[in-house]
Amino acid sequence: MSSKYITPIILCMLSFSCASKTASGALVGGGLGAATGGIVGGGKGALIGGAVGVIAGGLVGAALDEQDRRIMEQRSPSTVSRMDEGRPLTINDVIQLSEGGVSDETIIGYMRQTGARYKLNQSQIRKMQNAGVSQRVINYMIDTGY
Repeated sequence: MSSKYITPIILCMLSFSCASKTASGALVGGGLGAATGGIVGGGKGALIGGAVGVIAGGLVGAALDEQDRRIMEQRSPSTVSRMDEGRPLTINDVIQLSEGGVSDETIIGYMRQTGARYKLNQSQIRKMQNAGVSQRVINYMIDTGY
């Protein structure tokens, strides 16, 4: 495989592991900016392109994070309030976030920030599954159990 394909592939894989859309945008933007700058202007071009890409990608990602927040403020102000205060999310909060179209990465990121632990019973798991919460989020919550 040509080395010109390796960097974009690695960046794409890493972007799926970022906790926020801001981080993903910055990572992908920086990588693409560096690659483009390197092709056009060599070493200095890669440095400048990477810096510009990080800034632009971060701004695009931050706008998406803000969009999630606006949606949640309309759907469930109590969920947003709980997040702003750094309190753990309830099962109903997780359902509201999921139904509001907030990404798994963002939901899990909020749970990580608070250090929340969840001891879920079968009824709670079924409730989340029936509400459309992704299995990835449910598994994360199960894994935090005592």
